[in-house]
Amino acid sequence: MPQLLSLSRAARLADVTRGELQKRIRKERVKTFEGEIAVEDLLSLYPHINLDDDPVLERVLRIKSEARPKTHYSDGWMPDPQVLMQRLHEFQYTLVRTKSALNTSEALLDETVSDLRNALEKPEPVLRAAIKQCIGKLAGARNRLDRASDAKARLFAKDALLKIVTASVRLQPSGHEYFIEGNDSILEAGLKAGLYLDYGCTSGNCGACKCRVVSGAVRQLRQHDYVLSAKEQAEGYILACSNTAISDLVIEASEATVSDRLPHQVIRAGVRKLERESPELAVLHVQTPRTQSLRFKAGQRVRVTSEDGVSDSLYIASCPCDGRNLLFLVFSGIGSPLEATVFQGGLAEQTLLLEGPDGDFLLHEDSRRPVLFVAKGGGLAPIKSLVEQAITIDDAEEISLILVGGSPPGSSLERLCRSWNDALDNFQYRSTEASIPADQLADQIIQAVEQNPRTEIYIAGPKAWLNSLLRAAADQGVDPGEWSVETVGC
Repeated sequence: MPQLLSLSRAARLADVTRGELQKRIRKERVKTFEGEIAVEDLLSLYPHINLDDDPVLERVLRIKSEARPKTHYSDGWMPDPQVLMQRLHEFQYTLVRTKSALNTSEALLDETVSDLRNALEKPEPVLRAAIKQCIGKLAGARNRLDRASDAKARLFAKDALLKIVTASVRLQPSGHEYFIEGNDSILEAGLKAGLYLDYGCTSGNCGACKCRVVSGAVRQLRQHDYVLSAKEQAEGYILACSNTAISDLVIEASEATVSDRLPHQVIRAGVRKLERESPELAVLHVQTPRTQSLRFKAGQRVRVTSEDGVSDSLYIASCPCDGRNLLFLVFSGIGSPLEATVFQGGLAEQTLLLEGPDGDFLLHEDSRRPVLFVAKGGGLAPIKSLVEQAITIDDAEEISLILVGGSPPGSSLERLCRSWNDALDNFQYRSTEASIPADQLADQIIQAVEQNPRTEIYIAGPKAWLNSLLRAAADQGVDPGEWSVETVGC
């Protein structure tokens, strides 16, 4: 049976995105086995995997070079000594078992060749000829094995090194897989991977993130107040927010699907920072208490109420992977009741009441298609959240973003979009003039769909502009009914 790798791990070993690997598999018509790919097929797709200049090995060397005394392990991404040593123990066990199997195979081959050579002394001419042929086949196979297995063995070693600094987690029943790096908890890593795991406080108080370990080893990162019964502990239940993985894990955990509605939450949060990016745009940074995180989906909104009772429904412009540190974009001239308070600086040190989340402008669940995002004005907030979610999930073949009117030159949002464009091979960003005619913009969208009919379209912006764009697409013979659209502002 061929050695199999999950697509997530195979993409890491090939140093490509999961979306790029899936695109290549489909193009080359490579067979996969329940979400896994054979090592031979991976090497055939990427025969020039750079195993000499190994980024995984470089990372291990960086751990060594940056090693500090035990009391100073606080940089967040590197495992603490106990976790690292336990992962090394698991790694050692795998290597010993593998080496033992190789030694046994080699001894068997030597013994077989020796027995056959002894048999050559027998008088039967036919038997002698058959034995000679058998010896030649075995010797040839052994020589070929030494050469052919070299790349596979080095890929195995690279995968083993990867397991030193990361552990994979596979969820049941969804089958989703993600990696844990550094001192992240099982919950933190899952949220960073773009999964909607159940949780409440993230601090071990509520028990909402309770899950069952099916296989693998975990280590508790922090004490928690929530009490697991003796029966639950015996059955393997843990709190995902308070434990990390020592080895690869399989766990039973509850996840929300796109169609599931998240619980309504009411949280008092503080304004951490208020930035004026331009006369038309302010960026509001809000932080929830340590004991409460906002659970939301990319593209959703919450009702934000200031201390003086002024409220508005604002789209969350940040990734759901961090429910404590939230980002909101407030645009002038779009009719928000909070506009005056924000742009006059009156919100800078207030406590806000957050209620929600609401909204159905969401990424299609488990989609691996190319995606095109288009935003104008206030539509940038939900689109930014969706883009970050798509990047985090890492399933899309290609991600394109068009900002109509762009974002303020030199602003943090402009730098962010350009950094995505520079850092991600499968990401393309471009901006247009705010006054671009609807038919020209519709033509750009239609061209993207014609180049790849599988492309998913997400568009958000002012109502009048959005209606004009949809009419222009319809006039060109395209049915925009399958596009995901969201009206933001007048």
